[in-house]
Amino acid sequence: MKIYSNQTVLEATKKRLNWIFDEFPNVVVSVSGGKDSTVVFELSYEIAKERGRLPLRVFFIDQEAEWGATIEQIQSIMYREGVDPYW
Repeated sequence: MKIYSNQTVLEATKKRLNWIFDEFPNVVVSVSGGKDSTVVFELSYEIAKERGRLPLRVFFIDQEAEWGATIEQIQSIMYREGVDPYW
């Protein structure tokens, strides 16, 4: 059975992320360089910035066998102003 909501997926995600920032003093976003973790990072960064919670801690496990495009994506995240990188 499906339960429908009046919230969009974006609204629901931002609500959940705001709850995380309300409840936890240390927020760390883990990224893989893929589309899903990049979206979670971008939304988390946006909320952290709005709340004055930058720098945002961002974690990436380098498996030493990543595609070049994945490393480029990770670099664009890790070298951004307001990011505290854990690589």
